[in-house]
Amino acid sequence: MGDDAPPTSQQRSRYAVIASEQPVVDQSDPNDAKWRRAGGDPRDQGRFVELVSRTLTGSERMMVGLAWFEPGEIHLLHHHPYADEWYYVLRGSASFTVGEETIRGTEGTALFIPAGVPHRIANDGGECLHIAWGFDRPELDEVGIVWDE
Repeated sequence: MGDDAPPTSQQRSRYAVIASEQPVVDQSDPNDAKWRRAGGDPRDQGRFVELVSRTLTGSERMMVGLAWFEPGEIHLLHHHPYADEWYYVLRGSASFTVGEETIRGTEGTALFIPAGVPHRIANDGGECLHIAWGFDRPELDEVGIVWDE
């Protein structure tokens, strides 16, 4: 291998994750074992990848990922009893419900969702919604998911 060749997965640092190399979790797939183990519901919609977690990077206090929702898709109303969460809109727009508020999230909007507060995403826009998200827990199965609809 020449010096200018890109590094292979084995040569990369455990601190660096390539999003396109991570498995995509389809929240509506009833056979997605990872999503089901975490309490996922096949009525839910959207897809995501993890970027930072205990499993991927050794993180002990946070988890970060990317998610996307096609026009018309809804991430059902739910809450997390054990973790704070945040969203950051990278592209597109959607209606976000956080507690009793409905927020129009557009590119550059950041949202904080405290543990226990119900929240929902409805992509009512005309393009795919892309968000970054994260929890103050290092693994999805540690945040708890309680479906409120």
